[in-house]
Formats: sequence, C-alpha cells, structure tokens
Amino acid sequence: MSVRGQSYKIRGSATGEHRFDARRQVLVPLVAASIVFLIAPANGYGRSRLLAHTQAEAPAPHSALAILGAGVQSSEDGPFVSKDYQFFPGDFVYFTFQVAGYKAKSNDQDETRKIALSWDVTPEDANGLPLTKADKGTVDTTLNPEDKNWTPKRRTSFLIPSFVGAATFHIHVQVKDSIAATGTSADFPFQIGGVKINPSPTITVENFGFLRKQNDRQALQVAAFSPGDTVFGRFDIVGFHYGPGNRYHVAYGLTVHRPDGKVFLDQPKAAQVQEASFYPAQFVPGNITVTTPPNTAKGEYILTLTVRDLVSNQSFETKQIFSIE
Repeated sequence: MSVRGQSYKIRGSATGEHRFDARRQVLVPLVAASIVFLIAPANGYGRSRLLAHTQAEAPAPHSALAILGAGVQSSEDGPFVSKDYQFFPGDFVYFTFQVAGYKAKSNDQDETRKIALSWDVTPEDANGLPLTKADKGTVDTTLNPEDKNWTPKRRTSFLIPSFVGAATFHIHVQVKDSIAATGTSADFPFQIGGVKINPSPTITVENFGFLRKQNDRQALQVAAFSPGDTVFGRFDIVGFHYGPGNRYHVAYGLTVHRPDGKVFLDQPKAAQVQEASFYPAQFVPGNITVTTPPNTAKGEYILTLTVRDLVSNQSFETKQIFSIE
C-alpha cells in the first residue's frame, strides 16, 4: 500500500486477523498464526505473485548490505518500466529501492537497535556524467525488537534535461552503512528516445529536413512547394563548445538563391541562442521559415544555412535544395 505510517486490518487469513504495517510493509499477526501471505514482485516489471511462507520458512535476512526491490518507473509508485520503454526530454523519471543487510547497533538496556544509512541516487549517461544533481538522503533511526527485518524503502525522481539525444542511460545508486563501515552500489538502465545525435568535435548540422507545416514531425521526402507556400525547415546544431557552467552560444543565418542565381532571401542573423545548464546540452534545435509570394518563379532554390559557434569561433555551412512547382 502507498499510505505510509498507518496500519490496516486484513481479514480472511488462514488463522484469523492480521494488521498490515505500511511503514515496515509486513503483516503483523493479531492472533497467533502459522501462515503469513506476502505479495512480492515476480520480476523487474512490477507484476506480482502470491507467496505463502510458514513462519519457520520465512526468508533469511541478507548478511551483506544490499539494494533490493529497485526499479525505474514512469509515475510515482507505478510498475517498473520494461527495458525498451522510452522516456523523452522533459519527462520525469521515478525510482524506488530498498536497503537490506545493514548492521544495527544494539542497546541492551531497552532492546532497541540503531541504524545509520546514507544513500545517493544519480541519473548518468554512458560516460558516467550526471544528468542532474544527485538525490541524497539518510536513514538514521532506532528500531524496536519487532523491526528486526525492516527494509527501508526510498523513492526519488528527476527531470530529464531538454536537449539530450536518444541513448541508453542509467541510474547509479550508492548506499553506505556507517555502523558497519561498508557500502554497495548498483546501476539500473533506462532509455531516452527522441532526437538521434552523432557526436562531433566541431560544430555541424544534423537532421535537417523541410516541413509542410511548422509542427510536422516527419520531414518531407520530396521538398516541393507551390508558389505562395511557406517553406519550413528544422535542424539540430551539434558539436559546439562550452564556456563556464556548460554555457553555449550559437547563431545561424540563411541565404536563399533563385533558380537564376539571384538572391531571393538573405538573413545572415536569423537567430542566436545562448544558455547554461547542469548537464551539457548535446544539441540545439534550429528552425527556418521562408515565405514565398504567389508569383514566385518555379524551379530549384538553393538554401545556404550557416551556423556559428561563438564560444570557439567556428562555423559550418550546408546547402539544401527545395523546389517551387
């Protein structure tokens, strides 16, 4: 159950009445019982199966510090996503995990035990570069005798940055036990979809395409327009350099030549973008708009797009052709 810190009575067991303790997520018998039913994950995708354990057959606690019941989710307390599920830039990614096998320091006077755990969760790219700041926390509490098998459960979430290319990423989890002076870590992969980027050491243009409408997702296979149409274009700027704080500064302009070679449109300073971010932007999207009057001459038009990296003082030029028919 998702409600924390509350207990619920559950009837209909083989031996009488039980109480569900949401904090420890176990069934506590109200009457002596020989069978306890637990719901446990059947696999990494959140499906469940019903397990029956006699008290004598209860699973032994982990002898070493371990990360259990961990998985990536698309919503808080939702099922774990499949391995091919795709998140997209701007989505929230949720993550849940439990900790077992910790050491507790006993207090003989009142039979309580103290635990001291710390953890941090960081989404990272394939090179181990963090997408966001790590989410850190501690579990520093005293356990009563009946809490001996309690496994702390923690939840966290993070926002995927805007300009991240499609690839496999992972969530890196680290847990430390201060009392036992031990630690453990694990990685849990997840997919980000969207724009596919080929890394470049210098500024360049990728994924250029002409569009019939500004919000079209698919580029035209044949870039043919009629006189009076508006010609839309979309592309990604890649390979720019960064200043302090992962700040980038790019600009682009365009020139369009008529079929006879004369200039149809000249916009040397069409747009300029500069921004800083925690995770270095892998690309910057660009857009162009060319309006054609009803009397536009028919034929092939050459669009020259020039992009500039104002941090490294580099530039790149590409030519694209569309036709008026």
